[in-house]
Amino acid sequence: MKIKYLFQILFLAILMTSCSRDGDSKIDEDNEPLLTNLKTGFLYPDLWIINRAEINFIFAYDRQKRVTKKNGGFLSISGSTGFNAMFTDKISTSIIYQNDKVTVEDFYNSTEFTIPKNTKYFTLNAQNQISKKQSAGINIYWYKNDSYFYKNGQLDEIITALPNMIYDPGNPEDKILTYREKFYYDANGNLAKTEYFEQLAGVDQQKERIRFFQNYDNSPNPFKKLTLLEEYFYRSLSKNNFASYKEYDYQNGKEVLKSAVDWTFNYDAAGNIIVN
Repeated sequence: MKIKYLFQILFLAILMTSCSRDGDSKIDEDNEPLLTNLKTGFLYPDLWIINRAEINFIFAYDRQKRVTKKNGGFLSISGSTGFNAMFTDKISTSIIYQNDKVTVEDFYNSTEFTIPKNTKYFTLNAQNQISKKQSAGINIYWYKNDSYFYKNGQLDEIITALPNMIYDPGNPEDKILTYREKFYYDANGNLAKTEYFEQLAGVDQQKERIRFFQNYDNSPNPFKKLTLLEEYFYRSLSKNNFASYKEYDYQNGKEVLKSAVDWTFNYDAAGNIIVN
C-alpha cells in the first residue's frame, strides 16, 4: 500500500471519522469491516453438504488488510450417501505475499486424506489488483496463464493463454489458441455479465459461455477483499451482492442453460448482509 494511504488511514482513525464515498474506493474499502467468519452455507446451494450446519470458514488478514488464510473447505464424498460434499476445518488455504507476487495453495491438516494444492501464482499491479495468474494444472496441456486488464479501475477482460499447448508455427491452419472473458457492469458498479470467447491468433471466434449476475441488493459487499480466493472471485468484483446467477454455454450457436442459482439473503437492522 502506498505511504500516502497509510497516513490518511491513521489520520482518519485518530479523528474517529469515517471516509465519505467520494469515488476513492481504495480508502472506503480499507475502512470497511473485514469478513472474518462465514458460518452460513448460503453461497453453496448447489452442493449437497452432509454437515451444512457445521460450516464455519475463518479468514485471517495482515496489517495491510490483505487476506492471508482461509480455514475450512469441502471434501468430496460418495454419492451413495445422498450427499456430494462434507465440510471440514482441516482444509486451509494459504495466501503468501512477496512484494508484487502472491502464492495461493490448499492444504489438508491430517494424514487421513490428501488433496491437491491447486497452486496459483499471482502478480499484482500498482493498485494491488491482479495483473497475472499462473495456474499449475494436472498436466502440461491444462497449464495456463491469465492476464488481467482494467478500465476505470474495474476489471475489463481476462485473456487466457495455454503456453504448453502443442503448436506448429509451420502449419497455417494451426493457430495459437487463447480465450477472452469480457466483463460488463451496471450503473451502480456491479458486475452484470461476462462473455467468454475462444480466440485464434488473438481474434475472437465463437462465443463459448455467458454469465449473468442479477438481482443485486443495496448492502455493502463483504467479499471485496477475497478476490484472490477463486470461489469468491466473481462476488468480490461488485459494490453490492447478487442474488441470482445464470450461466449459458453456446452449442451450435444457441444458448443452452448450464446453471441457474438463486439466493435468499438475510440482513441485520443496519441493512448489512448476514454471513455469520
